[in-house]
Amino acid sequence: MRKLSLAAVAALGLVLLPRPAAAGPLLEGSVGVGAQLNPSVERTPVNIMLAPGYGFAGLVKLELGLAANLADVQNSRFDLELRPMVVVSPPLFPLYLRGIVVVQNLIHGPTNPGYGGALGLSFGLFGVSIFAEAGALARQVPVVSATLPASDEYRWFLEGRAGVSYEF
Repeated sequence: MRKLSLAAVAALGLVLLPRPAAAGPLLEGSVGVGAQLNPSVERTPVNIMLAPGYGFAGLVKLELGLAANLADVQNSRFDLELRPMVVVSPPLFPLYLRGIVVVQNLIHGPTNPGYGGALGLSFGLFGVSIFAEAGALARQVPVVSATLPASDEYRWFLEGRAGVSYEF
């Protein structure tokens, strides 16, 4: 039993051990789902994102995500969006911050901008990391009113995301 405990502690130590700072390309794959917060709470479509990028000294990552929004909720349809992102990840600490800009509705248009951020937790070993994050995005959505002309307004969405990252 003691040997098993020592092996578990050693394995945990390897997982938590930071990698040496290095610069290079990376690739992330993730799945996310969210909810619109106002005027009513509604689930948003599941999205799958592939994000190539480049890491600098293990501290900053620049990524360009291509997210596919699946048509899995009522009155939704398949669409794509671009997500340029900046990730700041302090060394020796598993938490990170992600700044996000969104260009949505690439297929069905009109394209609308959005912005937001996320706080995440990441653990990795030998260049492969798993992560989970929670974010908030302000998205421009069309608003239809019986008394006013149609217009666009920003609404806040919460999003949870989990995935895997590989640094080459």
